[in-house]
Amino acid sequence: MLKLRIMTLNLGGGVKNYTGSPEITTGKAHALAQLVTDIDPDFLGVQEISQYIDADGGDHSMVERLRLDGGFDHYYYGETLSMKKHMQIKKDLMINGLFNDWWDWSKGNAIFSNTPLARLGNPTKEGVPRNVPIFQPLSYEGTRNTDPRYVILTRLKAEPYPYIMNLHLTTLVGERGEHVWSDVVESARQTRSQQISRVLGLAEEHILIPEHPLILMGDFNAEVTEYSLKDMLRDHSFVHLTPEEQTATLAKAGMVDHLFFFPARRLVSYNAHIVNTPLAHSVSDHLPVVADIVIE
Repeated sequence: MLKLRIMTLNLGGGVKNYTGSPEITTGKAHALAQLVTDIDPDFLGVQEISQYIDADGGDHSMVERLRLDGGFDHYYYGETLSMKKHMQIKKDLMINGLFNDWWDWSKGNAIFSNTPLARLGNPTKEGVPRNVPIFQPLSYEGTRNTDPRYVILTRLKAEPYPYIMNLHLTTLVGERGEHVWSDVVESARQTRSQQISRVLGLAEEHILIPEHPLILMGDFNAEVTEYSLKDMLRDHSFVHLTPEEQTATLAKAGMVDHLFFFPARRLVSYNAHIVNTPLAHSVSDHLPVVADIVIE
């Protein structure tokens, strides 16, 4: 059996763009480091983490800072969006980056682990995670509607060698807020269902059919009652690691950040909760979801 403390957090409202004054950026980084130190996860998945390269070639990476400050020996960054690949004049951050003489800026998902990461096909050997696309628009138009979406797929080098997927699903402009458009809400739900279908398709033959343990985490931009989560994942025997607190992880959207485990029969026990503290609120507009699990 393997005991793990796992954690997911979207850094969107905190340090995702890595902009602002050096004092503000440094303060956010210190708060994030303190939060992770306090929670002390064995495995951390984050979404919307970013980095940029300045005019002198200096690398300003929140990934590297979190790796060092959090004391993680193993990590991986999966880029989803960058100035070099997706330059768009409608994106204020990219225009500001040009005039700040940045050579590049990017954001994506990342994972951090205290346990070595294994090869997907041979978990007895150390390996490198893969960054797999689940949505790629024909062109990036500078809004969340056309944000590329990826899932990081990795495996732990510790029996029973669980697979882990860290993802960030789509949300659309007009889906939330004071003036919600019903057709946009339905379109967003269909888009997320398509993306979950691609995640399941990715895992079907090599993970789900042989019933290898799988941890699925991230910002799903959907509450657990939405079809893509309630029915699609339940039909595949995923267990929602339901937090003790029924608290919104994103104030304007509800509980949209989740941890799931597959298959149910290999989950010995779990305890999950949402970290709702002033420190957590200072880091992001999302709250972390944490679970202690025992699997076999």
